Amino acid sequence: MAGLRTRLLRSVSWSLVDQGLSALSNILLSVLIARSVSAGDFGAFSIAFVVFGVLIALARSLVGQPLQMRFASSSPAGLRHATADGLGAALLLALVGAVLMAGAALVCPPPLREALLAMAVVLPALLVQDSCRMAFFAVGRPRDAAAIDALWTVVMLALMGLLIGLGRGGLAELTLAWGVGAAAAAGLGLALLRVRPALGRARGWLRTHWDLTRYLLPEYLLGLGAMQLAILLVGFLAATESVGALRAAQVLLGPLGVIGAGVFQMVVPEVARRQLLPSRTLAVFASAVAGSLGLVTALYVVGLLLLPDRWGVTLFGDSWPGAAAVLLAMGLSSLASAMANGPAGVLYGLGQAKLTFRIHAVKGPVLLVAVTVGTLSAGAVGAAWALALTEAAVLPAWVLTLRHALRNRPVVPDAVTTTSDVQGADAVPTHEAQLEEQPRR
Repeated sequence: MAGLRTRLLRSVSWSLVDQGLSALSNILLSVLIARSVSAGDFGAFSIAFVVFGVLIALARSLVGQPLQMRFASSSPAGLRHATADGLGAALLLALVGAVLMAGAALVCPPPLREALLAMAVVLPALLVQDSCRMAFFAVGRPRDAAAIDALWTVVMLALMGLLIGLGRGGLAELTLAWGVGAAAAAGLGLALLRVRPALGRARGWLRTHWDLTRYLLPEYLLGLGAMQLAILLVGFLAATESVGALRAAQVLLGPLGVIGAGVFQMVVPEVARRQLLPSRTLAVFASAVAGSLGLVTALYVVGLLLLPDRWGVTLFGDSWPGAAAVLLAMGLSSLASAMANGPAGVLYGLGQAKLTFRIHAVKGPVLLVAVTVGTLSAGAVGAAWALALTEAAVLPAWVLTLRHALRNRPVVPDAVTTTSDVQGADAVPTHEAQLEEQPRR
């Protein structure tokens, strides 16, 4: 068990480093643009960033999560083949998304048109780089994921510094610099994985994993996708400045997302490699993750609420007053979401996509209705409280669903459990082996 705890701690550490570097590039991009443009232009960028977030969610549901849930125990050769297929699917999605974004940009006003066109250009690099990260987590190599994100950050900062020094730090230029950094990181990721996107096998990947992604895809659309669409809805019902206020608050809360995502990215493949652990052990593990993330989130949110206004103005300029007004509600939303990572991570690791889908199938429509009502009644502040109340209402569902899943698991003999604890991933049959054991039809 000591060896298991050491491996988990090492994995968590590198996962947090990776998530920190990944989020740093997004935060710096948002802060630099917020300081360089008007609140309205920052709102236009925020809308384009939300569209990017929806596409990232689609890529993870079609590629990243299947890699983690089905190939965490695969052989190196099996994982390379699966990664090549998955990256081909991610690239196909990026190309389709880029065309759609460019087409939408043609009918949008100038600030939003500029933001969408820049995002369309860099989208393939962004999705391929993120899928490489998911592959590294699946195989238990979070250090390599951190390496490609470190390269992204260095290249991005160098280019942004050069552009700002030349007086060319506009919305499109900074977004393109961000994308060039992602392209360099994607290239390094492909080299470390020793694969290249198999675009010709993308359709085969989608067909093979449809039994899983048919739940994950609508789940992401109803869950993370609904969150992004809700923010877009705020811009439609109120003003782009309202979207900018929510986005600025999200940037301030970004470190919490870094920690939560880092822990979640560790939990899923680690549980997938150790599905023979007793239900009680998994329940305690989920509770420990939820409690730890909840404590860290609460302390961080209190610190933000005590942040002097002059610091906020320094960071976000004209967008700060709106961000300050929604900060408490957005912080409470982050608290509920962080605590859900414990039970959710274990459920995903156990491959319970059908159960997690049910939660998001209810949460998505409720979130959109709540945000609509909140926005119409109190603008960005009403939308923020709608997000917080929805997250708080869904948290018990995660806990109860995990309890149901663990209670209905087959009983694992103690001898088998002990073996899995000692051997880790090697004690769990690979996905390919599980397929071979099934009768052919």
